[in-house]
Amino acid sequence: MGDGFAGRIVLRRDLLEALALIVAGAVFYLCVDCVRAATVDDLVELGTVMLDHEQYMRRAIELAGNVPELPFAAVIVNQETGEVLSEGWNKSSINPTWHGEIDAINHMVESGLDFEAAPLALYTTAEPCPMCQGAIHWTGIETVVFGSSIRFLQQLGWKQIDILAQEVAHRTPFSKCTLMGGILEDECNSLFEAASRKHRK
Repeated sequence: MGDGFAGRIVLRRDLLEALALIVAGAVFYLCVDCVRAATVDDLVELGTVMLDHEQYMRRAIELAGNVPELPFAAVIVNQETGEVLSEGWNKSSINPTWHGEIDAINHMVESGLDFEAAPLALYTTAEPCPMCQGAIHWTGIETVVFGSSIRFLQQLGWKQIDILAQEVAHRTPFSKCTLMGGILEDECNSLFEAASRKHRK
């Protein structure tokens, strides 16, 4: 009898510990969801002004018209004031590394602006490739907003290094960068679909 009673106590203790782990896990995931929700909400308000993501993305789409066969274009914005600091578009026909994001970063640096003193957001028609995302981190840009995804471009047959921007950000311990995709995604996707049709002709 005594051994059986002790066994039941051990069993109940094991059950209680298992239940405690389940509850702790549920609380953890609820907290993660809360953090994710807060992050999405915070993306709307960057710095001290409310940035209109679609407004800046529409400007990037407009800039992509300068090179419709490679419609990668970017706009860099001061998150505190909403001022557009620099713009750029793909010039890889001149230099294979001269992507839209690189063009915008180069123009900003060449302008002599003290860009390191302000929180920056970069808007781009497509998710940055690993090279561009790396340049974004080295520049200290805190937020990236993009339209088309690398996965979408791959589906269309565009040459893409199979590393997403988020993975580059995750593996860059010295710089934090928030990424937000899917802004005016349909409009951006249409740019690359149109370019793909021209390439096939």
